[in-house]
Amino acid sequence: MVIGGSHECRPRRRTPMFIYGDIPTFWSAEIRMTRPVPVAPMVVDMVRAGIIAQEGAVYDTLDRCPWCGGPVRPYDLRPKRFATLCEPDGRRDIWVRVKRFRCGDCKKLCYADSPFYPGTRHGGPVVELASVLAGQMPPGQVVRTLFRLGIHLDRATIRCYSRLPLPPIATVHLFGLPVPVSILGLSIGRVSSLLSRTDRSVDERKPPSGATVQQGEKGENEYQKEEGHPPKHEQCTEQERYGEQSC
Repeated sequence: MVIGGSHECRPRRRTPMFIYGDIPTFWSAEIRMTRPVPVAPMVVDMVRAGIIAQEGAVYDTLDRCPWCGGPVRPYDLRPKRFATLCEPDGRRDIWVRVKRFRCGDCKKLCYADSPFYPGTRHGGPVVELASVLAGQMPPGQVVRTLFRLGIHLDRATIRCYSRLPLPPIATVHLFGLPVPVSILGLSIGRVSSLLSRTDRSVDERKPPSGATVQQGEKGENEYQKEEGHPPKHEQCTEQERYGEQSC
């Protein structure tokens, strides 16, 4: 465009032209990171069931002081938050109780053996799940994936957990989603406890033993013999001889 004898050049905004299937590498990486991860409903149920099973659990076992190895004595019982679940009506905190001990030699306070990493505010399985997901996707995507699983964590907490020097984490891929074995063990432990309770209730409702039942049948046969009638098995045999199909 020419204004007053001068030529004004404006840079044109170029739109990238790509052939179908030809996407730059930096775009493909961004698309891969921001794509929503599908979560199977069965995985959601397993993770939630395992976390809910920890509600009200008590950890009160400690043999020796972890600092000096000296004897310990009970000090108090302190509640700790294991996880925060996303419910339809809001958030729900899952709390456990961990006993603290006082060392008799170094006089330090130490916690009982519990599924918590030092310097974390959530249970070890939740920390491992956040760390595993943070190794494959950005923190924002981890927040959305955990929300689909029913767990609430913010981005800052996920960044902190991803930088922790954790030991090697054993994972299992369920429908394309890496899940730590520790968080699956929580749900498996709940299922085994429910099965043990079911077996116990079934044992309480069992009928008398087989010897008692056989003794009762034998007494009935003897009673039929005393009345002049053949026993049940002999009656069936005689009816079968005459061609009858049922007793």
